[in-house]
Amino acid sequence: MTLAQRNIYFKAGIFLSACYILLLLALTGKLFPLLPEYSEAALSRPEGFFQSLAGRFFTSVPAVPLVTVFAAVFYTLFVSIVILISFEKTQAPEILFFSLFALSFSFEIVRIMAPLKGLFELSPVMLIVGTRILIFFRLFGTVALFISSVFAAGLEVQKQGRVIIGIIIAILMVSFKIPVNGFSWDTSFTMLFAYSTMFRFAEIILIVITGMSFLIAAYSRGTGNYRLVALGSLLVFFGRNLLFKADTWFVPFPALGMLIIGTWLIVSRLHQVYLWL
Repeated sequence: MTLAQRNIYFKAGIFLSACYILLLLALTGKLFPLLPEYSEAALSRPEGFFQSLAGRFFTSVPAVPLVTVFAAVFYTLFVSIVILISFEKTQAPEILFFSLFALSFSFEIVRIMAPLKGLFELSPVMLIVGTRILIFFRLFGTVALFISSVFAAGLEVQKQGRVIIGIIIAILMVSFKIPVNGFSWDTSFTMLFAYSTMFRFAEIILIVITGMSFLIAAYSRGTGNYRLVALGSLLVFFGRNLLFKADTWFVPFPALGMLIIGTWLIVSRLHQVYLWL
């Protein structure tokens, strides 16, 4: 893949997230009054250890999910711009897949479909399809981060586009077979779906292997930068999961802190690795 072809992915992230931000701004005024009603109608709080802990001490706040959707889309925009500026003329296979990880954040906009049904009377079928898209991009982001570490550890593949297509096909086969409840959602406005616990454990296993792969890269390449990239990958993964499932004001702030620090470690250290190449 040439630099020009690769940079299209970065620009796609900028364009797509900018469009989603405009869409959110256009809909916020209409959605905001509906948030308390649909938050109260939620069947459960989000899953996860930290979310369960926060749920014991803090009640859900209807506005938080919308704020986290905005934050997720802004994250895609900001990271895509930073990567394009920093790596526009630098060949670094890891950064392509990290940019795809960042791109997956923008599809959190699908979560507004739960309160949006109050405006446009969306059918459960549309909510199910939207949730499958959400599941796809969450898993796609995790796998993209994992593939980034595999390239760092020494994978030599010239046809990176084929790797991306392979990932898409594999995840489509998984995400579009998961049963989704088109009538119920949690307080983060994520529709409920089956095998969510298994899904969460699979992601954790992948991110552990991701960290180990970056550590292997640090040893095999003889540079400590990859140790910091490993730390950054753990921070962005757990920060992402906290942000996506936040339903109280206590959660988004540490989540955003983890995302900012983790992203800085990944982008800055990878830039150091490839600075003189």
